[in-house]
Parts: sequence; C-alpha cells; structure tokens
Amino acid sequence: METQNQEQKKGKGTLWIVLFLLSAVMNIYQWRNHTTTINTYEQKVDTLVVERVNVEKELSDTKAELEKYRGISANLDSLLNEAQAKIEEQAKKIKDINSRERNMASLNTKLKQQLADLQMLRDEYLGRIDSLLMANKQLVTEKEQLTSNVESLSKNLETTVATASVLKTEYIKVQSFKRKSNGKFVETAMAKRTHKLAICFDVLDNKISKQGDKTVYLKITEPGGKPVGNRSSGSNSFKTSSGEEVMYAATTTISYTGAKQNVCMNYEEQQDKMFPPGTYLIEVYIDGNLSGAGSYTLR
Repeated sequence: METQNQEQKKGKGTLWIVLFLLSAVMNIYQWRNHTTTINTYEQKVDTLVVERVNVEKELSDTKAELEKYRGISANLDSLLNEAQAKIEEQAKKIKDINSRERNMASLNTKLKQQLADLQMLRDEYLGRIDSLLMANKQLVTEKEQLTSNVESLSKNLETTVATASVLKTEYIKVQSFKRKSNGKFVETAMAKRTHKLAICFDVLDNKISKQGDKTVYLKITEPGGKPVGNRSSGSNSFKTSSGEEVMYAATTTISYTGAKQNVCMNYEEQQDKMFPPGTYLIEVYIDGNLSGAGSYTLR
C-alpha cells in the first residue's frame, strides 16, 4: 500500500513537471511571435514616415523653387499662379489620402506615386518658365539695367583706349546654352541649366592699326566679381597693355586685314550649376588692349 502511494506521488510530480515545461515552451513561442509582429509593424511605420517626409519636403521645395522667379514679368507671375494652384490641389489630394487610407501598404504606394507626380509637375513648370525667360529677355527693367551697364562700360572704354590704332569691337551678342544628354546644345536663359556661353562680336575696320595676326582674349566676370575660367579647359591669364594680370576665359587668333570682321568665341563648363544667376560682364581684349565690353543676364 505504501509503495503504491509513492508511485502515485511520483506520477503526479512527473505530470506537473511536464505541464510546467509545456507552459514554458508556449510562453517562449508567444513572446517570440509577439516580438516579430512588433518589429514588422515598426518597419512598416518607419517606411511610411519616410515617404510622408519625402512628399512634404517635395511640396515645400517645389513651391520655393518656383517662387524664385516671381516678379520678373506679369506673364511669368501668371504662370507661377497657375503652378501654385496645381501644387495646392496636389497637397489637398495628399492630405485626403493620408486621412482616408487605412491600409499601410496601399498608403505607402500612393504616397510614392504622389512624390513622382510632384516631381513631374515641378519639371514641367521649370521648362515652361525657361521658355518664358527666353521670350522676356527684352523687358524694360532688364533693358534699363543693361543700358546703365553699357554706358558705364563705354566711359571706362573711352579712357582705356589710348590711341587710334587700338582695335575696337561692338555689337557683342551673348547666348547661353544647356547641354543635353546626347551632347547637343539648346538655348536657355536659366543660370542653373547653363553649360556654355557663346559670344560673337564685330571687330571694326581700322586703317591705322597694323594688319596681320591679332590675339583676342575673352574675359567674363561673374555677378559676384569673380572671373570665369577653368585652366584645365584652356583658360589662363595675360597681361594688358598697362601691365595688369588678367584671367581670360577663352582666347583665339584672328588674321586682321583692316576691314570689319565678325568673331565668335565659346566658353563651356563640364559640370552642372557652374553659372550663378545675375549680370555678367563681357570684355574683349585684342593684343592686350580693352577693345569692347557688354553685359548679359542669366536668371
């Protein structure tokens, strides 16, 4: 009888140990499953937060980038009003998606699409702004600024040209170009898109000046006063007739016959956004003498 009781107690003890082990295993499984669920959820939330931040930043950046061109002309302001209205529509659409969509995966996909749509809208209006800037080069305000610059440069030129034998240039024409992915160039008026400046001018007839080869230097000065040039692409410095060391952007040699002739020179940058916006001073030197000057504005 005593032996039977001991066996019963031993059996009950074993049962309790088995139950305890099963309980421990179930608790560990539930804990690990819960942890995995939390981690997965946190990853989804993190991705969603990133997409929301990207969309909100793109909205803000697009508005600010377009507003930089306000105040230049009435037709450009009208285009900007149209652009901002579309951006506001996009912003309302994004807000509505955020408030209505409950599925995280679907919301994430829709936010990514909205980001792509915003970037496309921005690029579309930047292209249209560029076209308007090209058409508005002759605005009255810009004409007044250029006239003032040319008058000032003309006075400086008169004091610099010492003798009648110094060659003079006039009708300086400047064009700015954007380099496309295929290597071709298209004209632009926007500083951030400019890769090349093309400058053409007339060297006037001069019966006194000696005929033969003449060295022409093109000096371009940025709005901030820094000379434009890259020694790795051919730019260097020369001395003027007064002994001043001057940085030139490009140089060429012409065969002067005493008659009027047209000369064209280019300056090109390989990298993007190397031309800051503002008014550039263009100076032409022939054999070390200042021959002519003009100005050009990039928006």
